[in-house]
Amino acid sequence: MKSLGLHKDPWHNTGACAISGHANDYEIAFLSEERLDRVKDSRAFPQKSIEACMRHTGIGKISEFDAVVLDYIVTDEDWRLDQFKNPCSTENALRDIEAERIHLIDHHLCHAYATFMTSPFEEAAILIIDGRGSRKQTQSLFVGSGNSITFVEQTDAIGIGLLYAAMTQHIGFGSLQEGKTMGLAPYGAAQTPINYEFDGAFDGIRTSYEKFCEDGNYELKPKLTPPKSFEAQARAAYETQQECERAVLHLAEYARKVTGMPNLCLSGGVALNSVANNTLMKASIFDDVFINPAASDTGIPLGAAYYGHYTLGDNKRIPGEISPYLGPSYSEERIDEAIKLFSGYRVIKENALQEAIELLCSNKIVGRFEGRSEMGPRALGHRSILMSPLVAENKDVMNARVKFREEFRPFAPIVMEEHSKDYFDIDRPCPYMLFVPEVLSAKRDVIPAVTHVDGTARVQTVTEAFNGQLHTILQAFMSKTDVPVLLNTSFNVAGEPIVETPEDAIKCFLGTDIDALYIEHTLLIKT
Repeated sequence: MKSLGLHKDPWHNTGACAISGHANDYEIAFLSEERLDRVKDSRAFPQKSIEACMRHTGIGKISEFDAVVLDYIVTDEDWRLDQFKNPCSTENALRDIEAERIHLIDHHLCHAYATFMTSPFEEAAILIIDGRGSRKQTQSLFVGSGNSITFVEQTDAIGIGLLYAAMTQHIGFGSLQEGKTMGLAPYGAAQTPINYEFDGAFDGIRTSYEKFCEDGNYELKPKLTPPKSFEAQARAAYETQQECERAVLHLAEYARKVTGMPNLCLSGGVALNSVANNTLMKASIFDDVFINPAASDTGIPLGAAYYGHYTLGDNKRIPGEISPYLGPSYSEERIDEAIKLFSGYRVIKENALQEAIELLCSNKIVGRFEGRSEMGPRALGHRSILMSPLVAENKDVMNARVKFREEFRPFAPIVMEEHSKDYFDIDRPCPYMLFVPEVLSAKRDVIPAVTHVDGTARVQTVTEAFNGQLHTILQAFMSKTDVPVLLNTSFNVAGEPIVETPEDAIKCFLGTDIDALYIEHTLLIKT
């Protein structure tokens, strides 16, 4: 069975996922278009990502796919008609596929397949908390069992995702910048209350904010003056975050009551709210919660491809978490050629890893490029910039020299899983950076560069089996500093996608004040 999953133009975060094989014995490649066309949250038809996924899975022609599965937003009558305001392209690779092999399915169903089919659960409740999906749906509930997913109910009422997006723009941020609101929120805890009257009406799967939000845009019905000062913006973010957590807990409690399932799979844009996720986890409504790292619309191609593989292909599923590293691979020859294309650095081949670790211990900034890129919007070690967490000023240093983003935004830690409980208030692995636990009070002064203003951190736990050399780097850093933690941020600058190719990595390295780049088994140090 060969299945191609797509999220196409004109919608944001387009991309492709190709699966070739049977049951759990298959080859898979998954990539967002932005990684190759270098346009943040790209809305282009995913031609480049289709070609990259086909190359990796050894599929020569798009006509070889048994099924091409796409989500739809406006209409499922014809993929050429699924558009809004801006037209979609029609002169593209889909022209070469017979109509009977093209399947348009519900947007939230794609989210559901992306999270459940990559979870360790044989069965689970599946909760989708989103902005808008197919035919304006905002929140949906499903049940997953084996290789099938059953619809329970959904709503098109203005939900918490749309409220959060509207408030993000009210605060002064742009579209798809809800992560900034989450990062700003802790600064507002002690500020003068604004007391936004969100008027959320909670009833089952509905968390309706129709009294507060305009329908069809991101305007607020009350004609409120946008906050101007940092303190007022922070307070607005704080109150928005508190409302988000209240809504998520309600929806989770309802999902547990209706489905009776002990485990939950969560997806949709709101599932990237790591603070709310941690509140949900701590509430113990479910025995366990799984969230795929591509919970936003970046994950739609993954879910679509799994629909083709498991439902259309009727393949048996063996539950187990999937690796997040599903981008295309790059040969040593490609990397060596990329290194030769540029100048301004010396090339170290012998003992390169040890040299890179010494640089980290010397408080230098080191970019890291390894193997296949990670899925979703957050760097999980394969396209990362690393630095010591031991010096409080490193947060500002990283920002001023490399990231060029808002000062209030925190940097995340990676930690050896076997030592995670010594530093963070967590009782489970967190391999995808989707939970924000507290840093233990005794450790906040030890790792100040990754401790947020409220004493929390968006942590990623690392194991040798799951993360390979990244675990080795942490182990070596610990042997020299007694601390199994590093600062980890995405390998990009503000406003750009995470680097994908060796050439992207070297360009970003040379265009910023990163000290060194460890690319596969080679270290580049600026001269």
